[in-house]
Amino acid sequence: MGRLSQRLDSEGAGSGRVKWVERENLHITVRFLGATPEERVHQLQSTLNSHLSSRPFVLRFDHVGTFPERGAPRVVWLGTSIGAAEATRARDELEERLRALDVPPEPRPFRPHLTLGRFRETGRGSDGRAIRSVEVGRLDDVQVDYLTLYESHLSSHGPRYVQLMKVLLGSAAEG
Repeated sequence: MGRLSQRLDSEGAGSGRVKWVERENLHITVRFLGATPEERVHQLQSTLNSHLSSRPFVLRFDHVGTFPERGAPRVVWLGTSIGAAEATRARDELEERLRALDVPPEPRPFRPHLTLGRFRETGRGSDGRAIRSVEVGRLDDVQVDYLTLYESHLSSHGPRYVQLMKVLLGSAAEG
């Protein structure tokens, strides 16, 4: 990731303009639930206690993107093409289970990505095209065997994530 962040810096994401996500906090948000009462967390854990039927899969990160796609970027992310369909299937199965708990569906389409950083100021500088044109190069593939339910704690020092449980995928639960 070191060379990638250097290339991103040179294409408009540098000079302190982006607050980069710490390596240990990199993750794909499959579903954001927001503030959840403790009793609801127990319901979620109970519902997610059995493995998903979706099979384990591999993700290959291969392109850089920005949100929003047009205009001044606010977020720089690393996307995947290989494994995106499998990640979406696992997310869809998770959505079905959440629907059974009357959790409202996520209105936005799911796009598997790692958020690399957030622009400190928007509306200045690059419109994101140069950042999106950065060549990713070859990164290691990531084997996905489970989804993790995290509780996040926000502070002035940044987020801290506490793992509540893992939900195994398909045959990973059997092995």
